[in-house]
Amino acid sequence: MTTTLPTQLPNIITAIGGLGTAAFGLLEAIKPVFPWINHIGFGGIHKTVSALTPNVAGAGAPVNSLPQKNVLESVLANWVNGTDLASQKAIAKSLIKLHLSAGNAAALAATTNVDAAVLGVVAGKIASGTSLTQPESDVYARFDLIVTALLDESYQQADLLYRNWTRGLAAFIAVVLSLVAGWSLVGDWKAFWWTSDMYLALLVGLLATPLAPIAKDISTALATAVNTMQLVKK
Repeated sequence: MTTTLPTQLPNIITAIGGLGTAAFGLLEAIKPVFPWINHIGFGGIHKTVSALTPNVAGAGAPVNSLPQKNVLESVLANWVNGTDLASQKAIAKSLIKLHLSAGNAAALAATTNVDAAVLGVVAGKIASGTSLTQPESDVYARFDLIVTALLDESYQQADLLYRNWTRGLAAFIAVVLSLVAGWSLVGDWKAFWWTSDMYLALLVGLLATPLAPIAKDISTALATAVNTMQLVKK
């Protein structure tokens, strides 16, 4: 028994990692059935982009740009489809800057903490194609930098929330799969429930998700170590 376990340990690690991979794969497969999974974390992005694309009615409404509703739909589409974060932030910032107008400049200035009067002038000049003065360019550059910072914060927090939730869901799936597999091997639910076999299956399910990305490396290292030890003993 003492010699068998170290020899089989790489295979055990690989099997547990395979269970974690299967759990992640099953999670991906059920996303069309439970679309809310793809929306995890998007609430913060929605809040930030909404604040940076305020709706203004009448003559002050943005022209030559998407309305807020379409901006949010575009941002959501990129989030759901898993576009890389750098591209998502760049697209969102472009849509926000296009949405800037003399009518909503005051609201945007309050959100980004820049001079409202100057930002309003900047928006008017951009719409008319007039060159900006140096002070106006400075305010617009600050506006651009603050928008970038706000988007970066919201996207990073959203990505962290999404990854944590999906890992948790995958871990739950792995535990369920492990318990079902353990029960099927025992053959009797009563003989399996609250026994060492059940706790072992539970442990395997809990280890599966964190081991999945590194299972191959760990099993290879263990196999090398075991082979080395056997050669030394000989």
